[in-house]
Amino acid sequence: MTSVNPAETRLEAYAVAIRGALAVPKQADVYRHAIEAGYLTALADGDADAAEMAAIVRSLHALSAGLVVDWEVESVLDQCNEAIGGEGPAARCEVVGQKLLELGQIEAGMFIAALVALASNGIDKREAARLEAIGKAGGLDKAQLTEIVKRARALSAATK
Repeated sequence: MTSVNPAETRLEAYAVAIRGALAVPKQADVYRHAIEAGYLTALADGDADAAEMAAIVRSLHALSAGLVVDWEVESVLDQCNEAIGGEGPAARCEVVGQKLLELGQIEAGMFIAALVALASNGIDKREAARLEAIGKAGGLDKAQLTEIVKRARALSAATK
């Protein structure tokens, strides 16, 4: 008999709600920029550790109902590395925030970024600054970003 993990059930329920809001023509673009938002946040402290990388994959699997597979995430991360290497993280935060805003999905992207930041040892000052930079570029004020982080923290705590 397989036991049901209540935390995973809550994550899936939240993902279903977000997927409903993501019923947009450019879902692939939303996923790509959400991945980059999470990755930029993970890199804020120097590197993306295993827990943060797993959070990116888990979040995108849940958000896309399994449509985004591991190799696609890896391919997007390769593209992100090229863009970050060419433009720098600050410029990429600006681009990612603006793109998510244009797509009408800044909150979904920031939620994923917050989950990634929370994946290992909570959100440190560098990760918080990176979240703020992306959120600001996406038109979020500090109160809106704080609310997104609170929701991510509650879900993160529930899934541990």
